[in-house]
Amino acid sequence: MGESLGDRLKRMRSSKELGLRATASAAGISATYLSRVENNQETSPPSEEKLKKLAEVLGDNFDELMQLAGRVPMDVANMIKADSGMPAFLRRARDKNVSAEELLEMLDKITKQE
Repeated sequence: MGESLGDRLKRMRSSKELGLRATASAAGISATYLSRVENNQETSPPSEEKLKKLAEVLGDNFDELMQLAGRVPMDVANMIKADSGMPAFLRRARDKNVSAEELLEMLDKITKQE
């Protein structure tokens, strides 16, 4: 199994030599909450806003933190909701075992032809 959100946050915080309380304070969350997330004891993942603040404080990639938290960024969710064909497209890609990387490569090929 890969790195959890808690493991990632703890690793990034340690690499920046930041204390738990200082990190929590800078991100606008409680130290208790951050400790629970870091120790994989929090049952619900942090909100998009909290993850964005943690990414800023820790100098980490927001999209990767969102993925580790199992969250879809609101702008992406809104794009999917706005296009009625998008859910079917994504399900079909999943059913055909097409990876995101393969989809991006196909998109690059299509846009280069324009």
